[in-house]
Amino acid sequence: MNSEEVIVYMTALVAIGIIVIGIITSLFHSTLIVPIAVIGIILAAFVLLSKGDFSHKIENIEKLCFIITFIAIICSFILLYKPM
Repeated sequence: MNSEEVIVYMTALVAIGIIVIGIITSLFHSTLIVPIAVIGIILAAFVLLSKGDFSHKIENIEKLCFIITFIAIICSFILLYKPM
């Protein structure tokens, strides 16, 4: 396995984890986390499309999605745990 395939598998695991944790948190705690699950689904689509030549074209978009997802997670936790 070369390093690019390993990165694709790790990215797929991250996307799946985002989707699962977002859905579980939305069901049991708060609907503020729903956008994180949606972003995870979009990220998973990018991972599935990253095979072949398409991966070089979409790398920058994927990095941008990681940054947006990270910011959304931070904002969700700030909104979720802010003092009342």
